[in-house]
Amino acid sequence: MQVHATRVFGCSSLAAFLLMLAGRAGAAQTQVCVDVQLKSWKSLGQEPPATVSAPAPAPVPAPVSAPASTPAVSADPAVAQAPPPAPVLPPEPATLPPAAKADKTDKAERAAKADPFAVQPERYLKRMVEYEVTHLEGFEAVSRGCSQTVTVEMYPLPDGWTVFARYTGTAREEKVDRVQADELGALAQRLTDALVNDKSISETINRQNVLRADSEARMRMVDGRGYFTFGMGTMLRVASLPTAGASNEPVSEEWRLLTPLELQLGFRGKYQAWGLEVFMRGMLGLNERATRRNDLGGHADYSKGMQLGLHFLRYLTPDGMNSTYVGGGANFELSSYKLIKPAANRYGEDRESLLTGGLNADLLFGYEFMRASAVHFYSQIDVQLPTYAIDTENDAGGIETYAPGAVLQIGIVF
Repeated sequence: MQVHATRVFGCSSLAAFLLMLAGRAGAAQTQVCVDVQLKSWKSLGQEPPATVSAPAPAPVPAPVSAPASTPAVSADPAVAQAPPPAPVLPPEPATLPPAAKADKTDKAERAAKADPFAVQPERYLKRMVEYEVTHLEGFEAVSRGCSQTVTVEMYPLPDGWTVFARYTGTAREEKVDRVQADELGALAQRLTDALVNDKSISETINRQNVLRADSEARMRMVDGRGYFTFGMGTMLRVASLPTAGASNEPVSEEWRLLTPLELQLGFRGKYQAWGLEVFMRGMLGLNERATRRNDLGGHADYSKGMQLGLHFLRYLTPDGMNSTYVGGGANFELSSYKLIKPAANRYGEDRESLLTGGLNADLLFGYEFMRASAVHFYSQIDVQLPTYAIDTENDAGGIETYAPGAVLQIGIVF
């Protein structure tokens, strides 16, 4: 009973194996033709034909004139009536056309330098692509009767070829800017993988098929012009600050408009329609409340500050004599506020400083004019939105507010 079961199991396994082989044998294979073309610049008319000067025609000798004496008359009437014989000219030398002569010389030189072991790159690459296609599951490289085609064009360079490849099955085309003879095997593997599987050739790279074109980048950069900038204007800042009323009354929070003086020094690089600006600004507060008008202390005034920032610009008329521009960026700011001390605590200094700062996000709008001159001018407005809130205090009082603002300035670019 045990032996019978073993035989049944063996028969079923053999049947399954045979069915699997039959399924594989009956599976449809996509038949692919491979066509590799080595292009020639001469055949495309890119190289002018060699000029060969034509030989000068041989001079034609002048006909010999008859002697002055009266010719003798033959007694034979037939001879007397025949015309005189035409002068015999020397034969012209046989010459070949210039193009045929140059082609004959070129063929003779190629035959003299022929190397029986020289590699023909188009035939080698064709065979390598056929090998890669055949080893893909479900594909077979054939010479005729194919349903799909891989077409490869090789355009010669001084040190290799630029290769274009296209597969009709996926309608995909890939390009390699430069490949050399020792890379044709890796190229065939990557082109076949990319075209048949419909993906970029950059996705087919592995440790064994890296091409020189993957690591050698020859990039041409856009040249720009750099300028220094100097600007001046005013900062407008809105903040809720401790504000004194009468001299003997405590301070209260009031919204106030601060207008410190602003000076800017920077560098502006221009790259066609784009610009980059690095700058440093200094601000100086010009309004202060007299200490005698705040005996209880606590009144706050803007004292001074500085900003270090970066802006990106976009010119709306890059080639114009004048151009509007917009941009954005950010700056880091440090600001100092001064608070009046109470009258009872004024020993030496009447005011005490508070330092605050943070990052501001900038939106800007400007206008450059006289841009064809080496020295030109601009006007600009920056809207500044702080990413922080001011919250600081000392013995004289404290500040707790959010202070957005803007910068209005005119400047020179040189």
